[in-house]
Amino acid sequence: MKTELVISGDNLSTRKINKMIKEGLKDNTRKFIIENDKRLDSLAVGIREEAEFILKGEFGDFIGALNDGAKIKVIGNTGRYLGDNMTAGEIIVEGSTEDGVGFGTYNGTIVIHGDAGNGVGQLNKGGTIIIDGDIKDLAGLYMLSGDIIVTGDAGKDTGDWIIGGNIYVAGDFETGTNAKVSSLEKEDTLKLSKLFYDYGIEAEVEEFKKIQRKKLRPFYG
Repeated sequence: MKTELVISGDNLSTRKINKMIKEGLKDNTRKFIIENDKRLDSLAVGIREEAEFILKGEFGDFIGALNDGAKIKVIGNTGRYLGDNMTAGEIIVEGSTEDGVGFGTYNGTIVIHGDAGNGVGQLNKGGTIIIDGDIKDLAGLYMLSGDIIVTGDAGKDTGDWIIGGNIYVAGDFETGTNAKVSSLEKEDTLKLSKLFYDYGIEAEVEEFKKIQRKKLRPFYG
């Protein structure tokens, strides 16, 4: 049994790396360090064990998708759909990411110490997604529950067709259909303060605005 497994080399394929992860988990390895600059897709997906992953380099789409308990840290940039449909665990990126961060997330926490693209938290069902930077359009599209927090600017149609949950933005943004801007309440202030402390984010809580739904059933007039 190895307590730590280092997987290094740009000549390794996604299939090979994920096979090594699977075999390591069966052998009770609980820490994996993956070094790769080939922007491979779909690494460390569907992990159900409480394992730790450190990814160093440049990575592609669907990193940490379907995560169900692992702690994943990416030192570098990622592509689209980071943490897609994750149900538990934590993903932290020390870099930027592209479109679709946290698409369909049920639970768990995603933190990006950088910028993100379009559709952050689309169909979020209960996860916490923090972007310590700027994002583009359509954050929280069809969002059902959970929290999206943006320390910088958001784009157009923020909260478009939102049904539940909260979006907090410190910078500039334009709201979408069924979205309204509300003042922070005490519970919002306490929640944001704790998250910023836990994840080392330097932001002033007082600068944030909260975006929520206007109607519970916006599609029915």
